[in-house]
Amino acid sequence: MEQSSPYPYQQRIPMELSDLIQEMLKQCKTLDLLYVEDDQKIAESTKEMLSPFFQSITLAHDGLDGLKAYKNGQFDIVLTDIMMPKLDGCSLSRKIREMNPKQAIIVISAFEEMEYFREFIEIGISKFIPKPPEFKHLLNSFISTAININNDKKIILLTKALKKDLDENKELLKRIIDTVPIRIFWKDRQSRYLGCNRLFAQDAGLESEADFIGKTDYDFSWKSEAPDYIKDDHGVMTSGIKKLHIEEKQTKEDGSQMWLSTSKVPLMDSNGNIVGILGAYSDITAQKEAMNAIQAARDELGYQAQHDPLTDLPNRVLYMDRLYHAMKKAERSQKKLAVMFIDLDRFKQINDSLGHETGDIIVQLLAKRLSAILRSEDTVARFGGDEFTVLLEDITDISAVAEIASKMVKAMDEPFDIDDHHLHLTLSAGVSIYPDDGDTAEILIRNADTAMYRAKDEGRNAYTFYSKEMTDKTLYSMMIAKNIRTSLELKEFEVYYQPQIDAVENKVLGLEALIRWKTANGFISPAVFIPIAEEAGLIHKIGEFVFSQATSQIAKWYEQGYNPGRVAINLSAIELQKENFVESIIQRLSDAKCKSDWIELEITEGYTMKHADVAIKMLQRLKDVGIHLSIDDFGTGYSSLSYLQKLPIHKLKIDQSFVRDIPGNPNSEAIVQSIIFLAKSMQFDIIAEGVETQEQQNYLVSKGCSAIQGYYNAKPMPASQIEVFLQKYDKTKNLLNSTES
Repeated sequence: MEQSSPYPYQQRIPMELSDLIQEMLKQCKTLDLLYVEDDQKIAESTKEMLSPFFQSITLAHDGLDGLKAYKNGQFDIVLTDIMMPKLDGCSLSRKIREMNPKQAIIVISAFEEMEYFREFIEIGISKFIPKPPEFKHLLNSFISTAININNDKKIILLTKALKKDLDENKELLKRIIDTVPIRIFWKDRQSRYLGCNRLFAQDAGLESEADFIGKTDYDFSWKSEAPDYIKDDHGVMTSGIKKLHIEEKQTKEDGSQMWLSTSKVPLMDSNGNIVGILGAYSDITAQKEAMNAIQAARDELGYQAQHDPLTDLPNRVLYMDRLYHAMKKAERSQKKLAVMFIDLDRFKQINDSLGHETGDIIVQLLAKRLSAILRSEDTVARFGGDEFTVLLEDITDISAVAEIASKMVKAMDEPFDIDDHHLHLTLSAGVSIYPDDGDTAEILIRNADTAMYRAKDEGRNAYTFYSKEMTDKTLYSMMIAKNIRTSLELKEFEVYYQPQIDAVENKVLGLEALIRWKTANGFISPAVFIPIAEEAGLIHKIGEFVFSQATSQIAKWYEQGYNPGRVAINLSAIELQKENFVESIIQRLSDAKCKSDWIELEITEGYTMKHADVAIKMLQRLKDVGIHLSIDDFGTGYSSLSYLQKLPIHKLKIDQSFVRDIPGNPNSEAIVQSIIFLAKSMQFDIIAEGVETQEQQNYLVSKGCSAIQGYYNAKPMPASQIEVFLQKYDKTKNLLNSTES
């Protein structure tokens, strides 16, 4: 017959104790245990069970061995039996307390040893575990003891740091106390706050630690506990004796209470005079609740009252509470928030045909899909049935709301596979914006609901903003983004080229590659679709298309005998930040059989200045392989001359906004002359774009800028027209040369 284990914790650990076990692992992993037990079998089995939790366990088989071990080592906790030969547990505990009055001791006691309790209590020991112990009692005793020990260690370390050099290390100490994961405060002899750390200020609902100075406990949400707090302060200051790990309650800003483990020590000046108290506390609410069972704590916090039982999402009650607080926050920060109302299309038909059980599964799956789309700070809640609400906070751009709503609609493209059913469903969503569409939670939800029904009326499987103007703008942007994707796939974009002319030598210097998009309704301006492409994450695809077309075309022209100079290609900031960007450029040039000297890359002034150090390294690598580099739209950003002289570039390009007003505008003239002078001083080439009149060209040439780009000489043209232009330009040039000779 198999012999039963002498201790119940050698059996399988119940699942409900898993949280206590995790807390035990967390609290005891750095602690050393002395275990004194005369029953060798029990001692060995208990040591084996406790080994995973402690840093070390020293085992002694009687009281004398235990005393000897204690004298030769350092232990955080002593666990001892009572009835032992040579020296019983009571005598052992007394001798240990004589050596170290603060030593944590836990006693394992059998029922027949009750007469020893009074003596243990006189020694100052109050932690007892019935023998044989239940695993839960054992864990609870170790956890509560370990929490106090760990807090004591933190307080001791902090007190030493404060005593070392309070004045000279003020800033260092502030960083320390703000980093320590406990709340810290200090007061003067009248219990007025002198300071605190960040965590303590947060508990009080204050934004700055400085807001505490000069106030007392009566000024905060815990004013009902203030008399007890101040009484403890005076006790410590009068006696000079520290008070450690006092368990007490504190009222929070919202009226709820938390459990604290508080310690207070005398605060002394450099002469050893007591000038106040230094205190610290840890929030042990979670441990308190865990010891009373995890599920009971969850019920106490009202979890079930605030969450939907089917999806485990916040319900209407919690959503309204979060919306209310989010509106207050948005009002303070002058930001917007969005409310979405979401409803499954034709959900009633699913319930009626397939049953409510299938309907419930669909609701659960939809809850997961919606949650996966949102940011961690956003909220999705189930209002009931197939209705969901979403709260999006800290909104600075309405288009971001549209993008999230679009993703939610798009998420329904994937069918719901339930048993043998392959279900294709859609949803409709309405959006309202605070404060534009309402200043109360009820109005915002009602308006979002109204917008949702408008989406259903307009065909379902869509979202609608409560504001029609927002809807029109957002829908247009979404339509453009969708058409960009389609046109890229169908290669409907085209690259045009605008010649760059030397107005003095009368020759073609090069070309700039420009993207053009012609639809059935005519051309769409790059000023319209480029920002939308950037927002939709498509600009890199457009950039890749232009680069591929331009490099292949210029290689073809040189092969055919044309001399088009260099082709300038614009690069977006997103492209420049791609991993292995330089390697990609080199490889694509090789694929196109395009020499590096045939192209010029135009980088925006804003990017180079924002990311100067990175830009310098990257541009130098491009220059090293023979690629020419220019700063586009120069003068519109915020160039630092110290960085500009370090950039390995060849050319500055005067922005057309300055060219437009010359000659005649003194400010524009001054800027243009300054840029030309700067370029020549730094030995950069210079070119002006947007030149549309002879007067503008003559002025630029007279000031030293002969490289011209603009409609005055040539408009952007497709590749076929560029070939004709190059042929005619060469003939005109030759004719002029022969006339001059």
